[in-house]
Amino acid sequence: MSRVLLVGGGSDLQPRLRAVSEGLSTVALCRATVLPWVHQLGDNKAVVVVHDDSPLEKWLAAARFLHAEYAIDTVAALAEIDQDKAAAIAEDLGLEFHSTETVRLTVDKNAMRERLRTARVEKVPFRQVADVAELADFFAEVGPPLLIKPSEGRASAGIAVIRSAEDIETAFRRADGADGDAPRLDRSTPMAERYVEGPEYSVEALTHRGTHYVFAVTEKLKDETTKVELGHVVPARIDADAQEAILAHVRACLTALGVERGITHTEVILGTDGPFLVETHLRQAGDWIIDLVTAATGIDVTDLLLRQIAGADLAELDELASRRERPHYHAAGAIGFLAPPDSGRLAGIDGLEQAGELPGVEFVHRLIEDGGELSGLRSSYSRLACIRVKAEDAEAAVRLRDEAMATLHVRVDEG
Repeated sequence: MSRVLLVGGGSDLQPRLRAVSEGLSTVALCRATVLPWVHQLGDNKAVVVVHDDSPLEKWLAAARFLHAEYAIDTVAALAEIDQDKAAAIAEDLGLEFHSTETVRLTVDKNAMRERLRTARVEKVPFRQVADVAELADFFAEVGPPLLIKPSEGRASAGIAVIRSAEDIETAFRRADGADGDAPRLDRSTPMAERYVEGPEYSVEALTHRGTHYVFAVTEKLKDETTKVELGHVVPARIDADAQEAILAHVRACLTALGVERGITHTEVILGTDGPFLVETHLRQAGDWIIDLVTAATGIDVTDLLLRQIAGADLAELDELASRRERPHYHAAGAIGFLAPPDSGRLAGIDGLEQAGELPGVEFVHRLIEDGGELSGLRSSYSRLACIRVKAEDAEAAVRLRDEAMATLHVRVDEG
């Protein structure tokens, strides 16, 4: 029998974990605002909820209590929020999880940049900037273009590109006030870095015993101003040389950051000087990318992750071993997101039913209900709806996605 301490949320992944191995049971520890994302609450042997503002020592005390009562075998965090607590708990109890340092490096983008520079994996100018004056000094020192973002941000909130001195103040205000653009996003000091021009991709991988197995390279469609993602396609439409360069760079970055286990979602830009790491996450990709991976590969990577957490030795599995060098595909999947107008109140979205009737469309989903206030594309949470498709190859998937998205029309009440 195996008992897992689930730290934080995870929605449907938590019940799936309990079903992946006979005899596996769970206890849960989370902050109050995350409780709705602890699905099938009563199926846990115990649940402890702490206040959102609780210090780390309170989390550790709660985990020690649960361990004394229920003999925990391993720790898991299936969502990004409070992974730092999970790492500290695992370290305190002597159980397996990502190290506290690895979690810190993936959450704190400034620390990540410093580690990659020290490891000689990347060398780009970057700096934390506490105010407009510090950003102006950095701009004067290194020149444009720069990108500024919260140092511990998510959901593409607060990102801005600076191409001239006139952009500095507005860009800083956007990054500094990003905590209002996404739920449960705490304020963090902005950081500025060289903006690398080029197409953006993400790498979906699973690490087992320090080896990084790649299941997909995802091609991204982003808004040029806000950098919020408006679409994805798997597999990415890139040649073999570009793919190999991206994979080699991502593996080097994951190793430098100390990733030894678990699933990762790593975003990169392919610039003129080669790949550049945007950020990496110790969780599966959002935006239904994981469903695109399944559509394109026939493999449920989430199931592999859950089996790893349950204690399975994945090293002998063909679906893992065959991805040691590169991903393999037999189809393609794509998704598109509907951007909002800059103002008004959402009165309706026409064409959703029509889009769902198109061949190859697998999923149509509204993200914001009628009546919501619109203020432009400020973060991933601003998007109105999405459509996911499957096709025989990436080009066909993109065509189908664009055709389906073209059926949608936003109605706005300006009153």
